[in-house]
Amino acid sequence: MPCPVGRLNLLLTQHPEIQLSLLRSLEDRIRGDELIYSTATRTPLQRVGGLLLHLADTAGTPTPATPGHTTILGPSQRDLADALMMGVSTVENAIGRLRRTHGVITSKYRQFVVTDRFGLRDIAMSA
Repeated sequence: MPCPVGRLNLLLTQHPEIQLSLLRSLEDRIRGDELIYSTATRTPLQRVGGLLLHLADTAGTPTPATPGHTTILGPSQRDLADALMMGVSTVENAIGRLRRTHGVITSKYRQFVVTDRFGLRDIAMSA
């Protein structure tokens, strides 16, 4: 919802609880983004799994025919590689492992289906 800067500043100075709430929301967003994009020390499998889990949570849609499955439409493997600053072949290998070895996703052209969200979370958050 667009709001002129001057009007927003006036609102925030008159209602500090709104200002605090907005700042907490921004902090949560930044921390969440760091868990996805600032993960250079994690394995490619963890990084790709974390991004797919994030996309499933924020942009995924439930698959009506299969309860518990979440469809992510749009990103290609190149898009995932660019977002994570990884090579496309590294992302391809990680997706292949998530699909074949772990069975937590299926994939088609610009479509990923998370079939086991808890399994994907375990992979993405493993230490």
